[in-house]
Amino acid sequence: MMTLPQHKRINGLDALRAIAMLLGIILHASIAYKMYPNPTWPSDNQFHTLFFDGTYMLLHSFRMQLFYIVAGFFARMLYLKIGETAFIKHRFKRIVLPFTGSLIFILPLSIAPFLYYKYFIADKLPPAEAWAAFRVQFFHWNGMAHLWFLYYLLLFYMAMLLVKRTRLIQYIPSFIKRFSINFGSLGQLLIFTVILGGIQVIFFREAIVEVSTGILPKISHFIYYGFFFVIGYLLHRNNGQLNEIARHTWLYLLTGLLLSVILFVFLIVYKEQASVYTSYVLWIIKLGLAMQTLFLAFGTMGFFLKYLNGENPALKYIADASYWLYLVHLSLVASLQVFFLYTNVPGWSRFWLVLLITGSIAMATYNWFIRHTFIGDILHGPRKRSNKNTLAKG
Repeated sequence: MMTLPQHKRINGLDALRAIAMLLGIILHASIAYKMYPNPTWPSDNQFHTLFFDGTYMLLHSFRMQLFYIVAGFFARMLYLKIGETAFIKHRFKRIVLPFTGSLIFILPLSIAPFLYYKYFIADKLPPAEAWAAFRVQFFHWNGMAHLWFLYYLLLFYMAMLLVKRTRLIQYIPSFIKRFSINFGSLGQLLIFTVILGGIQVIFFREAIVEVSTGILPKISHFIYYGFFFVIGYLLHRNNGQLNEIARHTWLYLLTGLLLSVILFVFLIVYKEQASVYTSYVLWIIKLGLAMQTLFLAFGTMGFFLKYLNGENPALKYIADASYWLYLVHLSLVASLQVFFLYTNVPGWSRFWLVLLITGSIAMATYNWFIRHTFIGDILHGPRKRSNKNTLAKG
């Protein structure tokens, strides 16, 4: 296998990390229009369809897992390139500062539409009572919402540094260290599928792993999402396998999509029957979900490495903007979903309008107020202004 230079930036993975975040906007925009709405999320009773249940289930099955794989890959690459001290400073600037700032300035705006929906629409309280309840709860802790992924990412960085500092890796048996991990190998990917399925069986009661937004990290979620961070770390140790992953793109993608259809039928179409599945059936379903996750994650990775790994100014610009777009999107998405409840806008168009308006506002604010300011410097580094086409120059 051809090995890539140890510290070379890989355009396909840069774009992939950005797309993994942007898929979260689509996922959140779909929730209000599911047949089986999520608790506490705005639900549009005027328009529901299983299409959005399927959209949610598909994206939820692999997009954040894929993000952590890429994060683990780049974490090792950056650590080896600049060393521990510079790594800590770099991650503090890119992750700690945006996370802290978002908790203070973005999270309250993200929580507000959910509280409005709960008290004014779901609970149908009289206006005075609803406003009183809103004010009280608004100033209480309501979880980290969509910012949880940065919190766990910081935990994974700390765990990585702890392992390196304490040299715990030296206690791993030598025969394991000599084992050549290759996620481009179907057999090895199936082995990791069994490991992931075991994690889901042991640590999670429900078939689908939902997120945890509390301030106290859950060991189950730390192990589950940390599994993908470790995969990314190992992937960088043997980065020659990226070519093998790209070669198996369509095998992985089509297998993952086929599993998605099968699992959608079992868990969504026949949702009522799913509640009475025996433990053995649930184990098989969780193993299927683990396989779906890994095959979709590596299939998508292969697609980007195979077809989108060259220099692309448009993708570079989107990759730069994606961090900001994800941080600010939730307040816009949820607010629009609530707003459309009071309108006569056709139900079928609401999801698309939510995406269009959210994307337009978020991209405009990025281009005008973020990209060339100190916030842009924090999120992705300095970007020079151009008198010509900004998009073309990236």
